[in-house]
Amino acid sequence: MLPEVQALVRLQDFDHAVTRLETELAELPKRLDALQKDTAAQSKSLATLEANLKADETERRKLEGDVELHKSKIIKLKKQLNEAQNLTQTQALEHEITWAEQAIAKAEERELELLMEEEQLRADIAVSKGKLLAMQKNFETERQQALARHKAGLAELAALAEQRKTTLATLTPQVASLYERLRRKHKNGVVAVEVVGTQCQGCFMEIRLQLSQELRTNHTFMTCENCGRVIYLNPATGFDPQFGPAPVQ
Repeated sequence: MLPEVQALVRLQDFDHAVTRLETELAELPKRLDALQKDTAAQSKSLATLEANLKADETERRKLEGDVELHKSKIIKLKKQLNEAQNLTQTQALEHEITWAEQAIAKAEERELELLMEEEQLRADIAVSKGKLLAMQKNFETERQQALARHKAGLAELAALAEQRKTTLATLTPQVASLYERLRRKHKNGVVAVEVVGTQCQGCFMEIRLQLSQELRTNHTFMTCENCGRVIYLNPATGFDPQFGPAPVQ
């Protein structure tokens, strides 16, 4: 392989590494944002459970107060019943006592429902708190790891930039210009590719037999006639039954 083609391949590898690294670093804040949103949603869910528990407790305390009032009222009504002067008064007082007793029964039934709800809510709250705590710890761990990875990634990018600069300096202005032009043309950033058999591995089109033969016998800088990429032979894969193994360059 020609030295300048080797340099192009190295340059291409550096640029691909930079792209992958930049993509990875760009994903770090997105992942943290997603974790933070999940944690916030869990916190909101816990707050809802706690609010429901508080509402149930408030309602139950009110019912307990209502029951005590009804019981006090019944005591008074029964006292008045004993002192009733006629049937009308007796029936009216008995009606009020019955209504108060029914109100007590209804309130006590609701109290029991609330007690069961509260028990379940307390269990759900305990689970929710544990989940929230785990999510908060995980977020903090991920945040610390993201900060460390970002710092290391910036150092890697700086090293790659220096290596790229050194490699780029070994190219002629014409080859360097060709490289940048091909990078803009091909969105995947693949500029230099192998020829396997007689097929360009960039566009996967067959190259002319004459060009394939020249590539195997001459130390010549060549580009694919179809996609324009720089083509080269890898001695480990450049075997063609028609021409035999590619000469070591």
